[in-house]
Amino acid sequence: MVPAARFWYLSWIMRYDKVFRLLILAFALGAVLGLSGGLIFGGDGPGKSAASGEVAGDHSEQATSTTGVAVPMTPERAAAIGANEMGLIPVIEYHLIGPSESRWTRTPENLRKDIALLKAEGFYPINLSDLVAGDIDVPAGKTPVVLTFDDSSPGQFRYLDDGTLDPDSAVGIMQRAAAEGDWASRATFFILLDVQPDDRVVFGQPESRKEKLQQLVSWGYEVGSHTVTHLNLKKATREEATKQLAVSKATLEDYVGGGYQVNTISIPFGEYPEDDALLASGQHEGQTYAYRGAVEVAGGPAPSPFSTRFKPLHIPRIEVTGTALSDMIRTFKDSPGLRYVSDGDATAISAPGDLAERLGSVLPDLGRPVVTY
Repeated sequence: MVPAARFWYLSWIMRYDKVFRLLILAFALGAVLGLSGGLIFGGDGPGKSAASGEVAGDHSEQATSTTGVAVPMTPERAAAIGANEMGLIPVIEYHLIGPSESRWTRTPENLRKDIALLKAEGFYPINLSDLVAGDIDVPAGKTPVVLTFDDSSPGQFRYLDDGTLDPDSAVGIMQRAAAEGDWASRATFFILLDVQPDDRVVFGQPESRKEKLQQLVSWGYEVGSHTVTHLNLKKATREEATKQLAVSKATLEDYVGGGYQVNTISIPFGEYPEDDALLASGQHEGQTYAYRGAVEVAGGPAPSPFSTRFKPLHIPRIEVTGTALSDMIRTFKDSPGLRYVSDGDATAISAPGDLAERLGSVLPDLGRPVVTY
């Protein structure tokens, strides 16, 4: 009996073991199929809300579908944002950054206050070339602003004796602002190459000229031309003007390297040549140029690049003296319909249907949808 009982017991164990293994296999297969079904048919997974279908923690301004595809801008969304991408854009003009405030000098403390004010009032920086190209990618509800610096003086970009960035230079101040958030490393610097005093040749510190320009570009800033000698283009001969426009561009591009293209310029003294075609293209001894954007000395906020009133070779600026910035902001508050407000979608242009006459009308053939509300 004992051997028979033992045989029966072992047979039962083996049958149980087979059943148990089959159950484990079935459970595992069910889990795999359930997970696959969730992925394929849109079931709830980590980071999603079953009710809303939105990715948890996703705060991007441009709406996306549950598949991650960008949702086209609609009049309803544009209206909710208050978007007006036909509005005016301030292009701010700085020269010296130094210890005493004057018409052409801004103190480091006042530059910090300027940026803090612009941040608080919903502005966000872009480069001049972005404005010219209509490549305005700023968060929804923000207004682009272009900070420009003429004459490449030391206070704009200085290294200390230990090789670190001077925190009181313009670049040091802007880098700190970007690190603190809600700001970007964007501004345009118009560089001189042969002037007196020579500390205005590429920010002084001649041993660091190439390094500084390369560093600026790597951080996201823009390098533009101011001619070689701060030439008065209105009084210069066509030959001399062409030479300086070509040499300035070629030299700066050589300093930066990496195929960088210089295509913007600040017109010295605001004195334009007789014919804008001289700026648009030319060549000197095999060195060619084609400037796509040029800034004036004054004139107020600039028209939108999507407007019939935008003239890329005649972009007005706001000189930062006294209360110029606060006056500009007050004007926008008094007339909010004049201010450029981003829809947060760089692939579309959104604006109200009843634009102020001062803003012009939408340019044709912009290559992207125009949304009105």
